[in-house]
Amino acid sequence: MPGSPFRLITSDTAIAAILNRSGKLTAHGASWTRSHVCRLRSTNGIPVYREGERAERAEVTLDEAADILRVSRTTAYRMISSGTLPARQLCGGAPWIIQLADLQRDAVCREADARRSRRPISRDPCSPSALLRQIEGFSGRRISGSS
Repeated sequence: MPGSPFRLITSDTAIAAILNRSGKLTAHGASWTRSHVCRLRSTNGIPVYREGERAERAEVTLDEAADILRVSRTTAYRMISSGTLPARQLCGGAPWIIQLADLQRDAVCREADARRSRRPISRDPCSPSALLRQIEGFSGRRISGSS
């Protein structure tokens, strides 16, 4: 299939926004607009993105993945950064694309469950929360920001 990988994930307006955030200019030094992207796409025979095209390929965005996993967007991003959740991003500023099947992997589900449950306080006497409890016990008063 001819064309840019961007065409596979988003609209001309969104592509223009990504190019502008990345500091890319047109050949004439202008900022990108939907019209510029449309003209470039037309000149190079790149088909238009169809709404629902990602869904047909069983792909979701970071926000959609977070909703499916019932975690925050930030938590889903941390799972990508840690390598737990496989994802791809065509360039900085482009949407993260995640395969729907990857959201059903055991390791991904376990990590999402663990992050959702906010793991119990560590019983390690050297952990920051344990040290705060010890200090509070000595002073007899609660330290701001501790649990």
